[in-house]
Amino acid sequence: MAKGTRTDSLVKVVLRSDRGNGEGGSGANSGSSSTSTSNRRKEGSFQQKTIFTSLLILSAVCCFIECNDVISSKGETPTQSAKNTVMAVFSPMTKSPGPCRYLVGTRKQNHQCRRDIGLPEAIKEARRLAVTHCEEQFRYDRWNCSIETRGKRNIFKKVYRETAFVHALTAAAITHAVARACAEGKMTKCQCASERKPEATSLAWRWGGCSDNLKHGKRVARNFLELQPKAGDPVAEMLRHDSEVGISAITSAMTDRCKCHGVSGSCSMKTCWRRLGDFNTTAALLRTKYHLAIRKIPVNNKTSRRSAPRDFRPRDAVYDQLYYFETSPTFCSVTRGRRCLHPDNCATLCCGRGYTTKVIKTLEKCRCRFTNGRCCQVVCDYCEKYEDRYYCK
Repeated sequence: MAKGTRTDSLVKVVLRSDRGNGEGGSGANSGSSSTSTSNRRKEGSFQQKTIFTSLLILSAVCCFIECNDVISSKGETPTQSAKNTVMAVFSPMTKSPGPCRYLVGTRKQNHQCRRDIGLPEAIKEARRLAVTHCEEQFRYDRWNCSIETRGKRNIFKKVYRETAFVHALTAAAITHAVARACAEGKMTKCQCASERKPEATSLAWRWGGCSDNLKHGKRVARNFLELQPKAGDPVAEMLRHDSEVGISAITSAMTDRCKCHGVSGSCSMKTCWRRLGDFNTTAALLRTKYHLAIRKIPVNNKTSRRSAPRDFRPRDAVYDQLYYFETSPTFCSVTRGRRCLHPDNCATLCCGRGYTTKVIKTLEKCRCRFTNGRCCQVVCDYCEKYEDRYYCK
């Protein structure tokens, strides 16, 4: 509006100068002077209206964009936010122009990525952990962490056993990546965890080092996935519960790490700290929970909270069991061309379509020996190895 005010003042100065020139002129030119003055007044008035209209249109456009952003963020339920995030994690990685970089986030998630420097890289690492370890755990199963079931359908249309697993794994991966990034100094909003010295620690131990900040990892994972209790929405409450199972699995993976100090390698003094275990251990634990998952009967949204299963109530929940609503599809349409472990595994993986056998020739070292019988110099030959590999038709 400052630009418009400056323009109005300039127009007024021009009009005043025109009036002075008209009054000081000769009588013969009085008619033409009054005509030009009126024309200039009309032009100045037209310019004012044009500028004012342009400013109004610009303000309306900015207001529309801002209001639309607020409405879209408020209209997205926690269930949709968590579902879209997990879908993005298990979809092909594409760089996003938003602040989360490798994830098209909601308004709240973009605000977190913009405010917390280092969080986008931690989310990228969490994505790598979740996808690689999931595929490793289910390499020779019908479902190998693909989100597709048949055609355009995916595992997020309903709450399957696989849906519960990927939500738990994603929450665990975010917690793990953020906790480790804090200890490595890659994030600005956190640092090493301030762990208390255990009472059972002997006097020869010194509690120090840099512990993984599991507490901050849990907080970021819950906020980023928007894992708030949702009364009256059984799907949101179930997915929140499954995500908490993944966070709980990460908690059980914390172990003590120690480093010895002393003269000539002696361990007269030890420095100990808390560190997360390898993520493959957490993925294997969640796979066991996947096979032991329990199916629950869906509850209508109109049903009162009292009739909802007690397992989904936050105060009564124990996060050690995965739950799901629907029986899983066969996933037979996504197993074509998959590699089997052995013929017995092909009978299950290929859904009765049969398999093809390919003979693969590889070279590997063999008959390794010391040179002239002397130590530390080894010479090996290269031998051909033939291996049978099986692929589904």
